[in-house]
Amino acid sequence: MSAIASPPQERGKTTAAVIARYYSTTAPTIYKWAKEKKIPSIRFQGTIRFDFEAVRQAIEGGAAQ
Repeated sequence: MSAIASPPQERGKTTAAVIARYYSTTAPTIYKWAKEKKIPSIRFQGTIRFDFEAVRQAIEGGAAQ
């Protein structure tokens, strides 16, 4: 079994838990990164959602430069 999870199959917005599972971290860390503007997030009626591809670009794209 691979240590890295596969990307989520659903397109569109996803939760911190899904992002955390993919990057082997915790949901609170994902929320912290969003608050610090390290990753993009969308707040809607008190919930926070993430665009998986935008987050992936922010994390992996930044590391590749």
